[in-house]
Amino acid sequence: MTFNDQSDRGRGRLIIITNPEKPGLINLRAMFQAGDEMSDASGDEDDVIPARVGQAVGRTNDSEVENDEGNNFFRFQRAAPVYPKNMINHNLDGAGSTGMRRTTSSIARISMAIRRSLRLPRRSEARMAPREEQIVIERPVIMPEPAGPSPEGPLFTENTRDTRIGESHVPNLLQEIIDNKRLNRYDKVKKLIRRTDWPVCHEIRANLWKELCNTKDWSSSKRLYSDEAIEYDRINQGKKQSPQILADEGGVLNNFDLKEVGSVKLIRLLLIIERLRPEIVYAPTIYPLCSLLLHFNDDDSDCFACINYLLNTKGFIMTAPVQWAASSHTILALVKKHKAAAYVLLKRRLDTTDDSVLVKCIEDWLLWLFQYLPLPYVCRIIDCYFAEGHKFLIRSAISIVYIWSKVHKRGMEDFKGKSLQEKIDAIKKEFQDVATNISVSTSTFIATAVKIRNLQSVTIAKLQTQFEDELREEVTSRPRPIKKVRRTIFCEAFKSCLVDNDTAVELMSYMPERLQLVTPTLAYQLSQDGTSFYNFWSKVDKLDQTIIIIKSTSGAIFGAYCSSTWSERHDRKERTRSKYWGTGESYVFRMNKEMELPEIYTWVGNAPDVSSSECPQYFMSATDKSFVIGSGGCDAIRIDEELTHGMTGPSTTFNSPQLCEEGAFDIYELEVFHVTSSD
Repeated sequence: MTFNDQSDRGRGRLIIITNPEKPGLINLRAMFQAGDEMSDASGDEDDVIPARVGQAVGRTNDSEVENDEGNNFFRFQRAAPVYPKNMINHNLDGAGSTGMRRTTSSIARISMAIRRSLRLPRRSEARMAPREEQIVIERPVIMPEPAGPSPEGPLFTENTRDTRIGESHVPNLLQEIIDNKRLNRYDKVKKLIRRTDWPVCHEIRANLWKELCNTKDWSSSKRLYSDEAIEYDRINQGKKQSPQILADEGGVLNNFDLKEVGSVKLIRLLLIIERLRPEIVYAPTIYPLCSLLLHFNDDDSDCFACINYLLNTKGFIMTAPVQWAASSHTILALVKKHKAAAYVLLKRRLDTTDDSVLVKCIEDWLLWLFQYLPLPYVCRIIDCYFAEGHKFLIRSAISIVYIWSKVHKRGMEDFKGKSLQEKIDAIKKEFQDVATNISVSTSTFIATAVKIRNLQSVTIAKLQTQFEDELREEVTSRPRPIKKVRRTIFCEAFKSCLVDNDTAVELMSYMPERLQLVTPTLAYQLSQDGTSFYNFWSKVDKLDQTIIIIKSTSGAIFGAYCSSTWSERHDRKERTRSKYWGTGESYVFRMNKEMELPEIYTWVGNAPDVSSSECPQYFMSATDKSFVIGSGGCDAIRIDEELTHGMTGPSTTFNSPQLCEEGAFDIYELEVFHVTSSD
């Protein structure tokens, strides 16, 4: 065998190999090598993937040359790109193509464009042989790792429908990760997780996430959950309850196809989290995180310990509406800074430079990550999330915007004649489609997120605080979401002719825990004690705290919990200062007929993201012929005319709407229950 010619063609080489015994038999290989070495000095992005661009753009249609007898005479083998079958076009243009494969798939082109722009090697290059040409007699072909879970193998847990443990050639680095975590080498842990592309079916999934969350409080968190689960089962005895997060607007309710037994565990887990962590106001990531944990862990106490760790550790889970509202603005600002071309494209598509309009296109970013992306991508994001925190979710969202800009860079859709809202809706649908039909591999997606240069935590925190301050007033003025049964009580619920037992449990569960040890007793009932304020005050005046339930002649049911005694209306000294009294433990409610549960509106000062001193405190007020609950703007409840008539309107004290559709109402029935402590 001789090499007839070897000449440099610019920066590539044309290699012609011939057989001296068969002069007519020629194998041509066109190799284009961009030999530049690129380095990545981007803070915490260094050493993610070797930043070498060496593009081998083809190989001959046949990988070997045969002699007359049909035996292998020799094989010329050169590492070349490996593509999934659905991304390869084997058609050649004839002799003029010199054996070069032409990839026509749009997905492949997008993927390659993204990798080139990020200075990443081709996916096959990480497995590439030494750069010198080799002559090999025989060598087995290594097929790429399948993208999805293996159809064979045992299920990870009884909770999951088809997430199975399968074979994988990706190394299990769990012990190395545990050792580095124990030695506080968190940068090393982070890099190990970023670099290793474990498939969904990898055995490491049974332990990786809980090991990343394992701290000295792990055992106590598990015991706490076990005790609460026993109490939960004892009190509820199979009754259906719904956690608060199911009613939160904008929440991600994707359980990734848990089986029924897993769904039951999920609801119980969420209810216990809400009971033990009442400070959580709004946390839309808890539902998908709990669901994913249950897929890979049979013990739901382990899942609780993981979530408890995330809630106790700064930088993992945001728990207030204003934080999540500000996060979209933060992502847009980071796109503007780090992916300017994507930001410019977004402006051009919407034909506006107003960031308050542009941000509407990316307000569904949590859905991109936890609803639309396929499970292998979600799992890889969560791998990195448990090691790096909320910052990696930000990175992932920016990556979706960046990939969208590559997909829609050409062939601009004509938005002429469309309204601004129609344009926004169209672009939101494009983001959804980009995530659903993601055009890059999991390793490329993670690399795209990691390669955002100089993305510092301090920058994210600064932007987040800035936007939270700007949005706080707007977010706190929005109507509160509907709330469902979220926790249990420690005694029997009161008996009422206006509401059922589940509603009574819900009303009591929003009272302070010290008052949940004694069942409230009926103190006044309009139909039995008469429509007279004299009778009303004689029975109600001295009560410690009260639950008031009203039914209008139109059938609306609403009311309030009043945290102070009504006898304070006689305190002349206090009345000269203000005609209102009471505490922030008070609330008002109205029945939701579709859910058959109350919508409860607590004092606006209870929210963790507002200053209570700046919130209205018009809780209770009364005269001999009327009483008011929750004023500010309008009165939430105002009763007069000898307990026959009342009015309701939006109250700024509780941020509540009018509690019945009519506004002005006539009273059909009214009940007052005495609430007392066990002292």
